Amino acid sequence: MNNTKDLLKVYLGGEAHRLAAQFAAQQATAQKGKQVYLNTLAVYAVRSYLKWLQIETSLGKSDSWHPGKRAVFDVADIALPDIGRLECRPVLPGKTVLDLPPEVTENRLGYVGVQFSENLSEVELLGYAPAVNSLEPIPISNLQPLDALIEHIYQIKSVVNFPKELSAPVKLSQWLENSFDAGWQTVEAILGKEKANFAWSFRNADSAAKTHPEASVRRGKLINLGMQLDSYPVALVVAITPTSAGETDILVQVHPTGDLTYLPPHLELIVLDAAGIKILDAQARSSDNYIQLQFSGELGECFSVKVALADVSVTENFAI
Repeated sequence: MNNTKDLLKVYLGGEAHRLAAQFAAQQATAQKGKQVYLNTLAVYAVRSYLKWLQIETSLGKSDSWHPGKRAVFDVADIALPDIGRLECRPVLPGKTVLDLPPEVTENRLGYVGVQFSENLSEVELLGYAPAVNSLEPIPISNLQPLDALIEHIYQIKSVVNFPKELSAPVKLSQWLENSFDAGWQTVEAILGKEKANFAWSFRNADSAAKTHPEASVRRGKLINLGMQLDSYPVALVVAITPTSAGETDILVQVHPTGDLTYLPPHLELIVLDAAGIKILDAQARSSDNYIQLQFSGELGECFSVKVALADVSVTENFAI
């Protein structure tokens, strides 16, 4: 977990800071208030990440949200119904370990390191450590990728029919190293060479790819919306291009597959931020043979892409 490409950024808005300030103001000392403020932000950040992955949480059942318990103990837990409690430990600048107060070494699924900087508008999720019965600090270098946490949650919930679609986000930075998740194929394999070249011509027309086409990577995945499309899948195409400014240009498209020429009317393509808020959307008309959205992001940012028709949708999660 030493490679920064595995880190995930989570942005903290006004609601997170409002709650943190409210809880901090209830404490007896300024030092305790600062502890509660950071603990609250850490919990809020991990909750946002889990919500993005559609994993249910309950702040009301968390010790960190209980006025009496957070006043007495150093707790930053979040409750996952029917699973357990996950501890979200703040990591201040310069720290190389997760400190574990005695009260968080029991009844925990594990620990997530939440890295703070001088700018409290965003944090980085450093990784995951399984539960321990020790007060020894956990070196940040020993943290496992967040994928291990998702797998652990899946294993616990699988006995009660946990949704099979739960998965870790697709890490787009790994595409630049020619490493691709299962299901993501070359666009030519999904659309055929002619349609693939057509899609790429639009990419080159209005993006960084026209100046640096060799730096761009694209992949496609079949999206099946079942009876809404008479069992004919559409193709979700994602193309990424690193920029000289250190950001990544991202293009997402939806195309018909097989013998179909046009997308079904009213098919929607939606981009959501890490908090699940819609930031971009496009809708197919009666004679559209593709729809697309284009945006940029920084390393570590998370977003989701939803393809929807009527009351049926499929969502894919990504981390830049």
